Amino acid sequence: MADLENKVEKLNDRVTNLEQRVTETTTNVNNLVREFKDFKTEMRQQNEMRANELRDLQKRQDEANAKHDIEMREMNQKMDAKFNKLSDQIHTMTITAVVGFGAIAVAIGGLIIAALK
Repeated sequence: MADLENKVEKLNDRVTNLEQRVTETTTNVNNLVREFKDFKTEMRQQNEMRANELRDLQKRQDEANAKHDIEMREMNQKMDAKFNKLSDQIHTMTITAVVGFGAIAVAIGGLIIAALK
């Protein structure tokens, strides 16, 4: 009977040991699950922060592009105005030159006629 009690006691010890190991494993698994949930939460927060930063950068870039477009339009308008003014001046100078050449031709013609008389 002592042998049987010895075996039962050993089995009880093994069961107790297994129960402790199962409890430890369950605790470890629960800790890992908690850590994984915390990790997921932290990653989501970081992703949201990055998304917000990217939105801010995109907004600033869009504002800079809009400002650049406005400046370029203003510069193009100024250049067009200057080219139009230059074109008008060249047109006026061309007419003046043609009139001057005509006056020179008339004067030379008048001199030639006066010299032949």
